[in-house]
Formats: sequence, structure tokens, C-alpha cells
Amino acid sequence: MPNDMTLAPTSAVNGTTPTPAIRDQEAVAVARLVPERIFAAKGSQKGVLTTLHLEAVRDHIAAFVAAQRPEEYDRSFSNMHLSFDGGRVFAQFLTPNGLGEKMLVHRTAYSQMSSNLLPNRGGSFLLDQAALGGQGEKLSTLSWATFARKDERPRMFRTVMTRDPADSRRVVRMLRSQHSKGYTAYDNLRFLNDLLDTAETRDLPVLQYHLSDGAVRIRFALKPGNEIELQKPTPMIEAWNSETAQRSVGMTAGVWKLICTNGLSTWEKANDWRWRHAGNSERISNGVRSAVEELRVTSNGVLTAYNSALDIAIDNAASWLQQELLREQAPAVFTASAVRALTDETTTPGGLLASAVDAVTLAAQDADDLFAQAEYEAFAARIMRRGLANARDGRILVEA
Repeated sequence: MPNDMTLAPTSAVNGTTPTPAIRDQEAVAVARLVPERIFAAKGSQKGVLTTLHLEAVRDHIAAFVAAQRPEEYDRSFSNMHLSFDGGRVFAQFLTPNGLGEKMLVHRTAYSQMSSNLLPNRGGSFLLDQAALGGQGEKLSTLSWATFARKDERPRMFRTVMTRDPADSRRVVRMLRSQHSKGYTAYDNLRFLNDLLDTAETRDLPVLQYHLSDGAVRIRFALKPGNEIELQKPTPMIEAWNSETAQRSVGMTAGVWKLICTNGLSTWEKANDWRWRHAGNSERISNGVRSAVEELRVTSNGVLTAYNSALDIAIDNAASWLQQELLREQAPAVFTASAVRALTDETTTPGGLLASAVDAVTLAAQDADDLFAQAEYEAFAARIMRRGLANARDGRILVEA
């Protein structure tokens, strides 16, 4: 077994910023289910440029995969027992000799299974019912079994070894995700090897590398590290993969700033390359190899747009930003954080459109969840687009 670092998270996500797909789960869900965890957060940090080579990222993921020992099962819900027991949720496959290995359940797997098996919000209800105590746990276990016993459709269940969040000395198997039979398993290690096999990305400096239970995100600089300056936007390419089907394989262009490692991706869907986990996986590999050259051009367009935002003033930046984030249906706590960030020392001063963009991407850095961070950074891209479109004579007027 590789050393502890390959299975131990660098920081455990506490559930305050869950992924959008399961945002409505109560805090009790985090206690019963394995939460989203970050296992690597390497590269540049606030104000400090540190680049990585893609081979080092690939080697880290290879060691991580060896430690996790992933296994996939094609089974039906009728052949899987789910129990709410002792404050946890466990899954076991049925075998000819009875119940098999007892597995922890990740919150992503629980959310996916609940959506496919139970009525709307049924998963949240069973968690709430189980929180009532021992009798509630028995009722939730029975309720799940009632729905599952007649569902004989084959599904794909993906499992890995992990350290038990309740006891880090124990390494146990965990049910990490559930998919349809048509799902194509394009894993992180293959993604990294495809990027290394692509001349356009092989030697690009890696600005940041994040690995969590649900995704890997890599940000490449499109210029040499010695040309990256503090507080100056840098063209970048952002690459994503999710082995748990929370996001398509994707590559997008954008800009990145060496201040608080802010990221701003393109807002044009045509320039956001995505490949669903379906069909022949070679299609994904070929797509990854062909996307990079066009993304180089797109990233320059995003950089030009950001530089234009430096020349647009907002009459009342705080009020305008609140209105824009309300339009995006951003959480109130995030909106408050972004408005405060307008006066941060790292934010472009002067109440400019670029100031609002900086404030949103700065606030996004506080999200422990990669998916939530990406969602918040997308707010910034759309806000910048609307600001550029609505500005008149270099100003954005704010209605009273």
C-alpha cells in the first residue's frame, strides 16, 4: 500500500459548500456519508508563483490510483443492500453466500442513487428520518429496500479504497458513484496520459493542480513561467475530468492572475470543449488532443475582454455587483463575500468592471468544493460579458 498521503485528503470539505446537485441536503448528510474531500492542491498559491510539470501531476495521480484500487460492478438495486446504521450509511452487494463487503457511501453516490431510485427529495427524507434515532434508521433502511427490491435494471457502481473519515487508521472500500450502463469510464490517469501525449500541452507549465473525490482540475499557463507577472492577467487553459459523472471531460480557455490565483474562463459555449462519458472513449482522447490550438486563440479573446473591463467605470460598483449576483441566483453569503472583496487590496481599484470581476473570482477562492468554485467563477465571466455589452461611453449606469 502506498504511503498515507495518497489516500489522506489535504483538507476535508465540511459540507458548507456542497456541489449544486446536492445543495439541498442537510448537514446530517455529511455525517452519515463520506463528504467531498480534496486530496491535492498543488502549484501557485496567493501571490507566489509555483509551476509544476505535467509528468509530476500524472505520477501523483498514478500513485493515488494504485492506493485506491478502484473496482467497478454491474449490479442492480435489487441486488444491493443499503442500510442506515449507527449514524452512517453502508452499502453491500448480495452474493450467493449472503451480504458481501460492507462499504461506506460517498455523498455523490447517495445523491445519484437516490435520484434514480426514489421519488423527488426521497434521499433527503430518508436521511432526515434516520436522524431521528435507531427506529428512524430502521425505517429508512426498510423504505430503501422497498423501492430497491423490484428494480432489476443493471447499473454501474464504482468503488475505491479510502481512509474512513471516522477513523483514519482504517482503510475500507467505499461506493463512490453510480452510473447507467451506457457510461464510459474515462479515468483521470488516462486523461493525464492523453494530455502528455499531446504536443500542445505536454510542456506547458502547470499553474495549479487540484484533485478531489469528484474531479481533477489542471490549469496551464500559455506563456513561460518567467513571463508571468504579479497582478497581470495570464492566458490559460483549464482542463477538467470527473470520474463520478459530475462534470464532462472538458477544456476551456480563460485568464488567470497571480494575486489570489483567480481564474476566469471563457463564457462562449462554442469555445468550451466538452466530451460526455459515453460511447467510445477513444473519441474523448482524440478530442482532447485536437482542442488545444483553438483554445489558445480563445484565451487571447478572454484576455482582451478583461483588459477592456479595465477601462469601464461603474457608478456604484457594490450596488451593481449585488444586482448582477442576484440575477445569477448566487447564495446570499457568497454575494456578501464578493461585495466585501471589492475593497480587498488585491482587487483592481477604482470601482471598475474589472474590479467587480476580480471581486467575484476572489470570493470564489473560499469555496472548498471545486464544482462550487467553478460555478462562482462562471458568474464572473457572465458578469463581465454583460458589463461589456451594457457599458456606454466607458461607464455602467446603475438604476436607483
